[in-house]
Amino acid sequence: MTTTRFNIAAVVTAAVIGMPMMAGAQQAGGEAPISGEQQEADLRVIAARCGTPGFEKAFYKQSRAAVAAGLVIKNRDPVQVEKTITSLRRSPIVLVATQADCAAELKRLAEVQKHRSELLRGGAGRKK
Repeated sequence: MTTTRFNIAAVVTAAVIGMPMMAGAQQAGGEAPISGEQQEADLRVIAARCGTPGFEKAFYKQSRAAVAAGLVIKNRDPVQVEKTITSLRRSPIVLVATQADCAAELKRLAEVQKHRSELLRGGAGRKK
């Protein structure tokens, strides 16, 4: 049951994180949806571009915890996933063209943080 609940949580997380970005990828040039690692790299870059240093640090810390818990890429070595995420970082200008776009992006990042917090807290409670 724990595994099933965790798998469902991973699917929900992917939907919350991926839907807006996949839609953007489709609109931008008809490309295929981007990978979980690319999405995570993009989220980290957006947090750095739009957030305060404190927000960026908290987002990055939670992002690494999500990778370690298998919420970003399931059934892969978290160290390898982190290396891939680092190598996929894109220019902040590509992701957020102007500072005016930051308010909407920060709202989306806050939703991701809230959702992940619930998943990570629930996952930590089951491991004990």
